[in-house]
Amino acid sequence: MKKFVLLLLAVFAVSSCSLDDGGENNYYFEVLPVESFEIPTSFVQGQKYEMKMFYKLPTNCHQITGFYYAKEENTRIVGIQSRALYADYCLPLETQELDSLSFNFEVGTEDSYIFKFYKGTDEQGIDTFEEVEIPVYPYQAPAQY
Repeated sequence: MKKFVLLLLAVFAVSSCSLDDGGENNYYFEVLPVESFEIPTSFVQGQKYEMKMFYKLPTNCHQITGFYYAKEENTRIVGIQSRALYADYCLPLETQELDSLSFNFEVGTEDSYIFKFYKGTDEQGIDTFEEVEIPVYPYQAPAQY
């Protein structure tokens, strides 16, 4: 009987705890524009390359959470993923230097890759991108002597 009462109390205690914050998040996610980037002008199949992107945080309440990365066939859409607080004390960061974030890209068997770097939205609220096509050359094993 003691075990049953303890089990009942444990179930009641766990069910009375709520992880729900009332449906209100105190933060939101935002993809930040890529200000500039450093990427290779060509790829070789099977090789890995560093892709470096530069960005600015818009406010003191933004923090980087990683990359936005979407792929479809040989096209890659990339941006900087951030999380920002909903808070009255958030201030714009006007004179901030560029920060950078890099990822390694492994080249497959495509003839070329199209990278679309997120640049923000235009006056109509439409996403804009800077598009770069990078040709891929076949891997050639070193000559054997």
